[in-house]
Amino acid sequence: MQESNVNQQPKSYTDVLRETQQEEFPLLSEVTRGVVEDPLTLMNSIYDEDGVVVPCPLPDAMWKHLPQMMSKTLNLYDDADIRTMLLMALMPTLGSAMSNVRVRHGQRLYSLGMMNICVGPSASGKGCVGDVASLVDGINKIICEESLQAKSDHRKRHTRYKRLSSQLNFAAKGDVSQLVDVNDIAEEVDEPQAPLRRMHKLPAKTTAANYYRLLYANGDNISYLHIPELAEMSAANKGSFGDFMYILLAAQNEEQLHTGRKTDDEDFLIEHTRLAMAATGTMSSVREFIPNLEDGLSTRFLYHNLPAKSTVRGEMDEATAEAFMDVYGHHRGVLTDIWKELRPFEGKADEELPRLIISDEQREYIDEYYRQLVSFVALALPDKDLRAPILRSRLNLYRMLMIIAVLRRYEELGSVEGMFGEKRFAIAEADLKWGLAYIFYCMMQTSTIYDRLRREEREEPKRVYISALAFLQMLPKQFTTAEAVCIGEEMGIKKNAVAKKLAKLSKEYYIGKVRQGVFVKTSKMERNNWKKQFTLSAA
Repeated sequence: MQESNVNQQPKSYTDVLRETQQEEFPLLSEVTRGVVEDPLTLMNSIYDEDGVVVPCPLPDAMWKHLPQMMSKTLNLYDDADIRTMLLMALMPTLGSAMSNVRVRHGQRLYSLGMMNICVGPSASGKGCVGDVASLVDGINKIICEESLQAKSDHRKRHTRYKRLSSQLNFAAKGDVSQLVDVNDIAEEVDEPQAPLRRMHKLPAKTTAANYYRLLYANGDNISYLHIPELAEMSAANKGSFGDFMYILLAAQNEEQLHTGRKTDDEDFLIEHTRLAMAATGTMSSVREFIPNLEDGLSTRFLYHNLPAKSTVRGEMDEATAEAFMDVYGHHRGVLTDIWKELRPFEGKADEELPRLIISDEQREYIDEYYRQLVSFVALALPDKDLRAPILRSRLNLYRMLMIIAVLRRYEELGSVEGMFGEKRFAIAEADLKWGLAYIFYCMMQTSTIYDRLRREEREEPKRVYISALAFLQMLPKQFTTAEAVCIGEEMGIKKNAVAKKLAKLSKEYYIGKVRQGVFVKTSKMERNNWKKQFTLSAA
C-alpha cells in the first residue's frame, strides 16, 4: 500500500518563493507570526493512498488560537485531517446560530451565512460533519414548535372566521335570532391566511419550490442546510425537484430571489437570500455538482479536501461517548442561548443590529494582505486561476472574524446575558492574523480541488457532434471499415457511431460497397442515377 508522503516542490521553485517572500510579500510572514513559523507550511501537500495530491492538515499551532467552544469540540477527534475538515463545517453551523448580527463588506451589511464543502472519498470519515450539524438542533426544535403553534392558532382563527361569516349572512337576511354576539361580527373582517412552515435546519431532500418557501418564511434569519451527500442534490436537480443552483448563487452575496409560479401561494420575493450550508461529498459528486469553473458557482464555497486513509476507527468507549455527550450538549445549549439573546433584534434595520467593527488600520492591513496574496498565488500557482476565489473569500473572512469575536465575548462574560448590550464587536490582532492565515490555507485547499476538476476536463473533453457528411469529407476515395473506425477515433467518434454513419451514407448512396468491408465514395451523377433506378424499380 502506498504511504502518504509530503509532496516536496522542486528546490529551485521553493527557493524562488522564499527569496521573493520577504521582499515582495512581507505580510505573508507577518500574519502567521505566532501561528505558524513559515506560511509555506500551509502549502505543504501529501499524496494520499489513492495517489491524489491533497493539502496537509492544519499545523498544531493553529488550534491553540481558537475560542474554547471551537477548540473543545474539535479536540474530541484525534485525527488532524478530521479536525481540519470539521473546522470547515463548524464555521457555517456557528454562523447560522447568530442570525441577527452583521458584518460590513463594501457598502452593504451581510449576515454570517457561509457555504462550505468537505470533499473526501468513501469511508474517509467525512460523515463526522453530522456531529457538528447537531449543534443547532435546539434552535431548530424551538422554531419548529413555534411554527406548529402558529398553525394551530390559525386553525382556531379560521374556525372563528367561518362562524362569524355565517353570522354576517344571517344579519344580512335580518335573522338576528341566529346571532350569538353581535359585537363579534366586527372582530374578523378578512379571512386569516395560513402561516408558512418555518424551520431553522432545512431538509436536505426537498423540492426547489419548498426551499424558496422556507427561505421566504424565515425572513431575515439565516437558514441552515446540511447536505450529507452532494450527489443527492445533483440527482434532484435532474428530476422533478427543480434547480437549486439559483439559490446557491444568490446566497453568497445575499442577493434577491423571486419565484413566480402559477398559483399565488408559490409567488415569493426574497429580499435577502440568507443561507448557511455545510455539505460533504466524494470528488465525483463534486464534479457533477460543479460541472465547470466558469459559471461562478465554484467560487461561492470554501473547500476542504480530505485524504483517503486505511485507518479504521475503533468503537467509542464509554468515557469517550460521555465526553462527546457533555461537550456537544453544553455547546448546543450555549448556541441556543446566544440565539435567544439575539431574538429581540428580529425585524430591526441592519444598522441597529450588533456588528463587527474593523478599524481603519486593520482594514488597510487586510487590503494590503489581499493584494500580496493575489500576487503570491499568481506566482506560486500560475495555472490555478484563484483570483476570483481569493476575492470572494474576503466576505467569508469577515464572517469568521465575527463568529470568533462573539465567542470571545462569551468567554469574557462567562454567560450569554448582556452579551449584546454593547452592539459593536472589535476583533483582536491575534484573531485577525489567525483568520488571514486560515484564508491562505483555504486557498491551498481550493487549488487542489480546482486542479482535480480541471484535470477531469482535460481527460474527458466535451465531444462535438460530427454529422455523417462532415465525417465523409475526412474519408479517402476508397476505404475499409477498419480505416473508417481509425479516422473516427481520431475525430472523437466511437466505433458504434462510425457504423451508424456508414449505414446512413450507404442508404443515401453517398458511398457504395465494392465488396465486404470495402467502400468507395460516389459522385453526384452516380447518386442521382441510382436513385432514379430505385424509383423506377419500385414503381
